[in-house]
Amino acid sequence: MAKILIVDDESSMRFLLRATFELAGYDVDEAANGRAAAELLESDREYDLVSTDYMMPVMNGGELINRIRKDPRTEGIPIILISSSAGSEQRTEADVSMRKPFDPTSLVAHARQLMGQT
Repeated sequence: MAKILIVDDESSMRFLLRATFELAGYDVDEAANGRAAAELLESDREYDLVSTDYMMPVMNGGELINRIRKDPRTEGIPIILISSSAGSEQRTEADVSMRKPFDPTSLVAHARQLMGQT
């Protein structure tokens, strides 16, 4: 089963993302900010996809994405940026950018495509 890390500072958004991905059959971990996500990524856990917000305290999504892309252990993990912040997708190396509110069907379709499950 593919494992997805969701990163968002809003607990309601993490709940919605978790429900969306779990209903699609994925195993999900979550983090409330970029630093917590970076710690999970540096652990023994392996992720098939990261879904992250952009505007978060402690470490924002752009910083997290840059960190993922610069680490040889994580540089190949597909990333979906889901954010309400206009233009944030232009400042990152996310594979897919989606705006909040997102369409769950489109999100799962993007995830499947990025993980080679289509």
